[in-house]
Amino acid sequence: MMWKLLICFILNVSCSHRADGIYLKNEVAVINEFESITECVITLSGLLNMSPTFTILKQKDEDNKENEFIEQLVRSLAKHNTPQAILEDVTDHDEDSHDLYINSLTVVFFGSCEEAIQFDYKNVNKIKYLIVISDPTSNDCGKILKAIKETVGEFDVTFIIQDFSSDINKIYTIFPYKDINTCEMVHKLTHINTCINSTLETQEVFPMKTPTNYNKCPLRVGMATLFPFSTIKDHNSLKSYDPLEESQIKGSDLEMLKVISKHFNASLELHYINRSEENPYVDTELLKFLFNDSLDICAGGLYRIYGDVVAYSGIYSRQDVLWIYYGQRSERSWENLIRKMYSSYIFIIFYFTYSIIWYFICLFDGNSVSFTNTLLYGWGGLVGATSIQEPRSAKQKVINIMYLILCVFLSVFVSIQLYSYLTIQVPPQLFKTNDEVMESGRVAFLKPITKYFNRDEKYLKFADKSQDCSSFMDCSNKTIQYNGLTIVLQSYFYIIQAMTTVDDEARILRASENVLTVFNEMLIRKNSSLVVKIQKIIPRLFEGGITRKQFIEAIGLSVVDKAGIANANTITNSYSCQAGCKITLKQIAGAFHIWLFGCGLSCFFFVIEVLSKRKIKTI
Repeated sequence: MMWKLLICFILNVSCSHRADGIYLKNEVAVINEFESITECVITLSGLLNMSPTFTILKQKDEDNKENEFIEQLVRSLAKHNTPQAILEDVTDHDEDSHDLYINSLTVVFFGSCEEAIQFDYKNVNKIKYLIVISDPTSNDCGKILKAIKETVGEFDVTFIIQDFSSDINKIYTIFPYKDINTCEMVHKLTHINTCINSTLETQEVFPMKTPTNYNKCPLRVGMATLFPFSTIKDHNSLKSYDPLEESQIKGSDLEMLKVISKHFNASLELHYINRSEENPYVDTELLKFLFNDSLDICAGGLYRIYGDVVAYSGIYSRQDVLWIYYGQRSERSWENLIRKMYSSYIFIIFYFTYSIIWYFICLFDGNSVSFTNTLLYGWGGLVGATSIQEPRSAKQKVINIMYLILCVFLSVFVSIQLYSYLTIQVPPQLFKTNDEVMESGRVAFLKPITKYFNRDEKYLKFADKSQDCSSFMDCSNKTIQYNGLTIVLQSYFYIIQAMTTVDDEARILRASENVLTVFNEMLIRKNSSLVVKIQKIIPRLFEGGITRKQFIEAIGLSVVDKAGIANANTITNSYSCQAGCKITLKQIAGAFHIWLFGCGLSCFFFVIEVLSKRKIKTI
């Protein structure tokens, strides 16, 4: 168990041990020796972002000086109503004790500088340690503490050294920094604060230890490939960890790394890392370069899929995974015109109804009438080619008036349909939801190794019926060729839509609903001193829209604009004549062709009739 001995836990209660009668009157002066430094400890804790529980680490039962310090600290904490716990050690990492020490300030007392050096600091990770040193025999404890160096250089360990010659307690910590000559990480003991009569000179207690100045030393970065985050020239001929020049790389991740390197005053040392773009789960080779400290950062459109073995930068890009499909506008044809006139069948029904009723009314009135003539005159009236039969009774007049109204409505209906057919182009078939896409009856083209990324049952059944393709671009080309469907990342959609525009209109469209949304993050070596600082820089760039701007620029501003304009034109041009527009002679040329054909046919019959009469006269 991590806490081998829990001596006492006090919450707003004084653990004074008065009942034991340990302390005599002549010992009060000795205890007061630590009153000043314990008050400094309490003042120092007030600068933390939390109200910590004090964890007092008791190391030796027989050490009177340590016992005296702890007793005085307990009294001071009780006076300030501060919770506290006295423990023997914090060596184990059981989950029950994790939350206790992670939200506490661990205070350790040493009676000499040498004892502080010999202390085991291996468990200081994530724990805030305040090391109190009271050594009246040492004039310069700071020099002795330099021996600790990198042991605690990257962790929250602060030393407060009691000065017996004056009531001035100096506060130190150890900072890591890049040596300008060797570019190695070195550590330096630094005086950060001073406590005089329980008053601190500055607000520094546990300062951030991420080195902010690399002195132009390199950040070692591994670059994978994924458009538009990172595209590397001739990357197929490279092996993992091959060196790269900036001129070989294009993409938004490189621009972001330049921002980071500028912040740290560092240079970039770039290396290629091999990673499958379309199925990143199968490649974990890049992790070994982080584990063996060969790389500090890995970038290139990576995802948070590697668990907690590495640290992550935070989200800097978000893009959709979506269905795209071929959207071709219907062309003008006789077939489409007939389909548009389909509703006119209702007028045919009324035409036959009128003819039958007219015929029986005439019979009832005793008028001789031919049913064939009734059909011919009724049709002539319906299409406006001739007048209908003359009525002879009131009943016939009423039915003729109703039928003439119907003929007017048919004329209006046909005129509107012809006008809209010749002037207004409806948009292509549009899909809003993923269900509409999968129920459209179109064939999907998907990569075999990646198409089962979505575990939705309906999607899996649809994916089973899909046809294979080899890459995003191959799937897109087959989608266009066979009027099909495919799934792509949003960045590829912009490219494909811009490439396939016809007359400034989009031919590749997307479903309004996303299949899913993916988030991109950089990987950072877990034990790197850069982690905390980068995790603050990246979210700020993301929230400020900087990374989105870099993403769009990497795709191409003209490409994204062209795709957006083409997509808008597809809808706008579909209804551009709602307010009215002209019908050109070219659009109604078919009517003139039919009329000329009729004139020609009449002339043909006229010639035949003339020739036949001449032949009869000759005989």
